[in-house]
Amino acid sequence: MKKTYQIINAILKEIALDRWPPFVGDKLFWLAMASGAGVWLVLWLTVAPTFLVQGQSVGKIFLLGVVYYPVLEEILFRGIVQGWMSKKSWGSNRWLFFSVANWLTSLVFAAAHLWYQANPWVVMVIVPSLVYGFFRDRYDSTYPCISLHAYFNSGFILVNIAAQ
Repeated sequence: MKKTYQIINAILKEIALDRWPPFVGDKLFWLAMASGAGVWLVLWLTVAPTFLVQGQSVGKIFLLGVVYYPVLEEILFRGIVQGWMSKKSWGSNRWLFFSVANWLTSLVFAAAHLWYQANPWVVMVIVPSLVYGFFRDRYDSTYPCISLHAYFNSGFILVNIAAQ
């Protein structure tokens, strides 16, 4: 049992989910949260919905978009990919305020969104991705990334539903 516990702790540490850092008290974190409302307003005023609710359960859309995808994507991209790159000598170097690991992870994250979003939306994914990665670097934790991603997705979903 002790060996299993050690393995689980090692995995959680590797993907930066081994502790809850004090990001909730960080003014920059709250500024990032507040910026979401501005992005949603711009989306509301300028862009047509990217998905249709017709025939879909709103509850399912929220479960997938606000819980499932943020957790899965942040563990994969910020926990595994950015975490691995950050350990490389080149990964922690800075370029235009962000780490190289963050930039590269954000580009891969945006490219992954090509699977189900149009090109203009993919470009818009890069900015929040850099913000998520900034907090991954700042706190060496994936929890702030998951929190921001869930929050941003909730507004994105609400704007899409309201626009229909």
